[in-house]
Amino acid sequence: MKIIKNILNNIVAFFRKLFIRPYKEFPQKFDLKFNSKGEFKIMQLTDIHQHSEIDLPTINLISRIIDDESPDLVVITGDNIEGTACITEEGVKKAIDSIARVMEDRKIPWAVTLGNHDCECKVGREKQMEIYKQYQYNLSQSYSMAFEKAGDYNILIKDSKGMSPVFNIYLLDSGDSTQDYINKHQVSWYKNTAFNLRHRYNKVIPAIMFFHIPLKQQFKAWQNRIDGERNEEECIQSIDCKFLDELIKVKDVKAVFCGHDHINDYYGKLNNIIFGYGRKTGFNNYGKEGFKKGARIFILNEGNPGEFKTYEVLE
Repeated sequence: MKIIKNILNNIVAFFRKLFIRPYKEFPQKFDLKFNSKGEFKIMQLTDIHQHSEIDLPTINLISRIIDDESPDLVVITGDNIEGTACITEEGVKKAIDSIARVMEDRKIPWAVTLGNHDCECKVGREKQMEIYKQYQYNLSQSYSMAFEKAGDYNILIKDSKGMSPVFNIYLLDSGDSTQDYINKHQVSWYKNTAFNLRHRYNKVIPAIMFFHIPLKQQFKAWQNRIDGERNEEECIQSIDCKFLDELIKVKDVKAVFCGHDHINDYYGKLNNIIFGYGRKTGFNNYGKEGFKKGARIFILNEGNPGEFKTYEVLE
């Protein structure tokens, strides 16, 4: 099966390279910028696992945290819905809409990447990303160079005057099962995107990267822990396509944050890049007594965009 998937990946990548520039697939729907104080706040939600029968405690938690924190952008890093509890397209749309309404009603920009549980239903990954894209304040894209994946894209944040980008956010699809991984075509997309951003703006734009399933090197970040807990063994990507090597070479990504492991929230530094977890948000999935649900916050500073502050907000 993996051999067939690799062949299909190569075919898809070949034709997409012929017809679509892999570093600039679609224009960003609208601009984001730092505020007048030179700050930009990102909220990461992860592992919501929403059902078609709406889990109100989760929605209420997200609503309270957003109202308290007033983020400039919300990023949701996979397992947004529980595919087996949605099944039909109608059920999927209902689950997605319950999440979307929290941001849409408050006119807050937001973006998503998918996890391994989102598409355990009759609605595929590209179709789900198309559903997200229909919302007015959603910045997601359905594009990927990889077969049966959707949602490899970046979001630029401009300076407080709205003139030039000073920060970048990468979002990637790490796959539809715990045996999946970010493959070589996605790594190539990242390298092309970073190269062309550098060429276009004549500078390296610092970035944070988000996806669902952690890289194989995640445990090494725990060994260099800065903060947080490790309550379970890391469930990592099945194959290492040397993504970390490329991140080190390109030097734009300052941090990589994922979800997937519900009761880990640590972050640590590896090769001068921070690798970490968001805080599990949803009530509809496994957890650990005393390990509260919540969200991770990132505070960016326009004057020093390569550095950031991060903290968690809990139920």
